[in-house]
Amino acid sequence: MSEPQLTDEQSKARPSSQRWLAISGAVLVFVGLYISVFLIPDVIETASGPQTLTLAQAAEVAHAERTYARIEDGAWDCDTLRQVRGLSSSALRYGNMREETKYSDIFFTNDSSDVVVFVTLSGDVNCDDLDEQRPTGYLYSMNSATQQELTNDARLARYFTTDTFLEFCGYCGQSNSLIGAVFGVVFLLAGVGLIVAGRRAGR
Repeated sequence: MSEPQLTDEQSKARPSSQRWLAISGAVLVFVGLYISVFLIPDVIETASGPQTLTLAQAAEVAHAERTYARIEDGAWDCDTLRQVRGLSSSALRYGNMREETKYSDIFFTNDSSDVVVFVTLSGDVNCDDLDEQRPTGYLYSMNSATQQELTNDARLARYFTTDTFLEFCGYCGQSNSLIGAVFGVVFLLAGVGLIVAGRRAGR
């Protein structure tokens, strides 16, 4: 049997459809690879779980490169808790001018305040939420820019005797990396599927 003849409209629409599938597929492959390259190593690195450290040990191991860790001693300084608010993603997308808490930050230290950790947490957090939690995520030594910013905001004034300041990404770690890596693989597979579909449509 001979193949059915395409109308002029169908003939014109086919290259456009192929191009759309190819471009969309390429974009998804790029995004998937970009996410996967960064997050799959994170998943592997955090697979064994965080190192359990005291504040004193954290001060010894912290450096500019991240350390996946959990602090076992110390306490949250609830007087320093701050919620940072901003426009929600729907505000930018749909023009709905609603604010939401983007992240919270708080200091974590001990009675002597010889080591102070500046912890950033995802979303709206209050001290009741933190009662049973310990900082878990990526530990860094505090860089000079962050320390200067906190000094300018007078947030370090209460720790005027402290010599060691650390930073802690409390929303980073195994769970977030795994979720991100899964999305990266999904984007990659979806992109490859669109590219294959575009090639088949051109036959």
